[in-house]
Amino acid sequence: MSTQATGKVILITGVGRRIGAHLAEHLLSQGHRVIGTYRKYTPQLTALVDQGLIAVPCELTEPLAAEKLGAAIIAAVSRLDAIIHNASVWYDDTECALDPAKSAELYHVHVTAPVQITEELQRILPVRDQAGRASRLVLFMSDAAAHDGEANHLHYFASKAAVESAVRSLAKRLAPHTRVNAIAPGLIMFHPEDDEGHRTRRLQQNLLPFEPGAYVIGQTVDYLLACPAITATTIKVDNGHRP
Repeated sequence: MSTQATGKVILITGVGRRIGAHLAEHLLSQGHRVIGTYRKYTPQLTALVDQGLIAVPCELTEPLAAEKLGAAIIAAVSRLDAIIHNASVWYDDTECALDPAKSAELYHVHVTAPVQITEELQRILPVRDQAGRASRLVLFMSDAAAHDGEANHLHYFASKAAVESAVRSLAKRLAPHTRVNAIAPGLIMFHPEDDEGHRTRRLQQNLLPFEPGAYVIGQTVDYLLACPAITATTIKVDNGHRP
């Protein structure tokens, strides 16, 4: 049987860069049909569209974002096998103090909008359980440090802790036809501007002191897509980070 015949239809939010772009490329290479949302068009998107990505502009902070995205998806596909809520924003507490709208944006982009999108897509593209086996996966991106916190990123990490609470509640609400899980990455990829001192200090906090790269998130997504018996669970991918 060909890969195309067994491929899934997958929505990924935030595919313009880094982990989101890698996941889109990874899943497209396996023969899945991928719909990807973006806030700003990037060079990575051009390459992904050339590989078959259905690219949909989406501003998650808009009041009708879920309805607009749902309409775009139902115009493009007749089913949806997986939803990966990858879109994220990063503000420190100084930025949030200067502009309180930024703290609200953290919670909206990480929790409120993904929940709204999930519920809208459940409504317009419903699924049914197959003898207790869920036919759809909903996957959130959390953060490995969500429950440790950080002095200068209170709202960011609080919003990621709220993601994991939402995962557990949605898993109960949507069972048995839909599984809901989260991946909590730690250090996955350094930024180009990170200097050697920062990189060395950060790696020394890990039991496995290397920069893994985005492919490990793709491997974890593959596992959660394939395994039918996992729901209401967060999987840490953090090289054994010890703060």
